[in-house]
Amino acid sequence: MRWIKGFLIGGIAMAALQALAQKPKPYPAVTQELASRIITAPAPNVPQSLAVVPFTATPSSPQSQAFGEYLTETIIGSIAGHPDKLKLFERTRMDAILKEHEFILTDLMKPAAALKIGQLAPIDAILSGTYTRLKSYIEVSARIIDVTSGEITMSYVGRIKMNKNMATLFAQPTAVPPVATDKEKGTVQITFNGNNTTPAKTQAEICKEKTEAFRPRLNDLSTPEKISAVVNDAMKTPFDHVCGKLHYEVMYAFTRFKLDPEAYKNFLVSTLDTIAYPYGDERAYEIVRYIVNDGHVDTREWKAGFAAMSRVGNYYLSNYVSQLIGKTDAPEAEQKNRVAQYFDLAAQNKLGLPRPVSFEFAFVEMMEGLAKNQGLRQYVFETYAPRLLPDDKLKATLFSELSSMYKEETTPARKTELIGWLASFVNANEYPKAHEQLYDFAWNFKMTYNETTNATIRKEFPESDLRVLAQRCHEKFSNYALLTPYPSQKEDRINFCVRYNVAIPGVIPTVEEAEVILRGNDLAEQLRVMKLLALKDTPPLTLENTLVNLFNKKSLEDKATMNAIQTLAISVLGNLKTTNAKAIDYMIAVLPHYGNDTEAAKIALVKIGKPAVKALSARLDKTTDQEGGLQHQLITILGKIGKEAAASEKSIQRILTITRNSEVRYAAEAALQAMEN
Repeated sequence: MRWIKGFLIGGIAMAALQALAQKPKPYPAVTQELASRIITAPAPNVPQSLAVVPFTATPSSPQSQAFGEYLTETIIGSIAGHPDKLKLFERTRMDAILKEHEFILTDLMKPAAALKIGQLAPIDAILSGTYTRLKSYIEVSARIIDVTSGEITMSYVGRIKMNKNMATLFAQPTAVPPVATDKEKGTVQITFNGNNTTPAKTQAEICKEKTEAFRPRLNDLSTPEKISAVVNDAMKTPFDHVCGKLHYEVMYAFTRFKLDPEAYKNFLVSTLDTIAYPYGDERAYEIVRYIVNDGHVDTREWKAGFAAMSRVGNYYLSNYVSQLIGKTDAPEAEQKNRVAQYFDLAAQNKLGLPRPVSFEFAFVEMMEGLAKNQGLRQYVFETYAPRLLPDDKLKATLFSELSSMYKEETTPARKTELIGWLASFVNANEYPKAHEQLYDFAWNFKMTYNETTNATIRKEFPESDLRVLAQRCHEKFSNYALLTPYPSQKEDRINFCVRYNVAIPGVIPTVEEAEVILRGNDLAEQLRVMKLLALKDTPPLTLENTLVNLFNKKSLEDKATMNAIQTLAISVLGNLKTTNAKAIDYMIAVLPHYGNDTEAAKIALVKIGKPAVKALSARLDKTTDQEGGLQHQLITILGKIGKEAAASEKSIQRILTITRNSEVRYAAEAALQAMEN
């Protein structure tokens, strides 16, 4: 994460320098420039699945939902026409995710938020941005963050000229902050003879001077004596909200230089015991972080830390779990005992202030806190999830936890066990987001055009596990396939079901239904069925003769559709590795066409392999010098078949001795080498 942080800081600094050097430009120029940067940004997956979230105002800028929406829609419109580079995630789905999980839009410029969204949506990256209205221009900042690595793959800063049209989008007046009174500033005035003197130093000024005077002591921690002196002097100042801020600097210095004075740790633990309401006091969490820095939490530290954690009733609870349980080197039995104490307190309705949190909330925070401790996280899920009374939102969260645990698990056998957990959960629970989550999870197994990325996918999402899930959740996949309102997503789901043999009554025909359709005269239905069959790695063998018979059909009304059906039949028969002589002859006959059927035939004949060699060789023997293109195709196919095409060597040698075509000669020599290796 250090390199990501460094990358982020460097990127921000560079973007700031770029902005200083820029001159304001018209709105179309800036948006087109930004769109171009987005389209050309590096991406591990091509096309990249990108989610665009609304641009928001920075804290120093007046809010304008109208301008933010206008800018966001302009960017989406500018990048939508590049499906080869970008696959835009439906904005309505992303808006629903952001709303449901209560994301703050301004946080989406941070890698941590992007990583979290990456667990909730099937996307590769997120584009977020902010704008700041100044007097003569609007400064726009945007970045693309990879939701898997947290890496910022593109950053941009531009300036839009302010004009009357832009100004109309900023209708809300800028609020003027109230001026603090002397009393609110904490100043003290002294009066002599009824006249006010210059105000005395404020408490804040006194503390600032005290901290600045102490800070140089942290520059020399070279000996135990100097460290001890720093500790003794620091402990003279209580760790309160007045002058105690110097302890943040002490903790930072000791952490940075891996120092762990026992006396200072005891001082902090004692301070932690005095913090009545940790949920609103940053001292508590900073002390806990410091205590856990050595990876060990002893009995006293746990007691103080757990007491503080029990009084935290908001989303910081997971941070305490992460520090006090997830990051410690305690023995497994001790870790489980501490987990049990936590859940016992939650079950007694005694966990959290100002109001106790529910057992379900406590469970979610525990799982979040143990995100980097897979063994304990899985133990908690297996042990305590059965005690939950989940509503629809929690069910969706539980699915996310299961899918996250599955992804992070590295042991193949254990991954398959977790797929079993996930399948059982899917079959046992119905909730509004179930169909999205199930298919989005299956989306993770999809290969890309990048082999480096594919290697990671095969490791994190082996297809054998997906087949287990498809088999065990066969009915759910079928029932959920048509629930989405998005046509492209519906098509993807149907294609998935075809590939993994999931029946969808009325949509995916049975083998018997497919045979009736293919023997009929409805070309549109035949084309639809053929497209589905082409998705199958192993189509039904019983359809082989029916598919071969399609090659005899002609159509006066729609020749193009008939050709498309026959081209798909070639592909399906190739997947079947047909040995039918008529089919093989037909494939060889279309090679001179140089159309879609030619490309399908070349692929199919290589898949068929040895059964096609005799016919390929016979056709090669009949070629003449004027058929150099066909010779090249036939020889290339035989070469790709390899050793199994050794019987064609004599035919290829003949061409080699008589051809005057350099491309044919090269292909012949390469094919003969392939047959030898």
